[in-house]
Amino acid sequence: MNDDKDRFLLDRRYTAAFENLEDSALATLTLALEGDLRDGFARIVGLSATAFDDEATLGGLVRDGIAKRRCAHDAGVVLAEPCTQWTIEKLGESSEDPTLEELHVVLPEAIEKFGMDAVRLMVIQYSRSLKGFRLLVASDDRFAASGPAPTTPPPPPAACRGAG
Repeated sequence: MNDDKDRFLLDRRYTAAFENLEDSALATLTLALEGDLRDGFARIVGLSATAFDDEATLGGLVRDGIAKRRCAHDAGVVLAEPCTQWTIEKLGESSEDPTLEELHVVLPEAIEKFGMDAVRLMVIQYSRSLKGFRLLVASDDRFAASGPAPTTPPPPPAACRGAG
């Protein structure tokens, strides 16, 4: 698969993910960014210096900026970056190409720490390039490539259920 096609598909996935996020969730993700990440994100989506002052309007401003600048891919990568870096540290040597089983171990803690929205954005980022993430997208409705994000978790994988 070539880079242009991957970029196009990822952009579509990010766009769908943002369409399924409430403005309040976008604001929460944006406010979680610090330092250079926050500054870079503000430049990507065109936020003014005062945009961060009002959490009630921040999500709408982010959504408008993403749409006007057609930067869903870049915005998604940056919003997921704190979660991504934490997950890379947790996976250690496996972070270059984690297995589905390794992701099943680390993602519950990532969801607890960063929230499902940040984890979904991170999963999108690696859904084309790493096998474990491709398998996760194919097997877990919470990370499905299209459609609205489900609000209830799926049952645990067979390996996590007790012997019957």
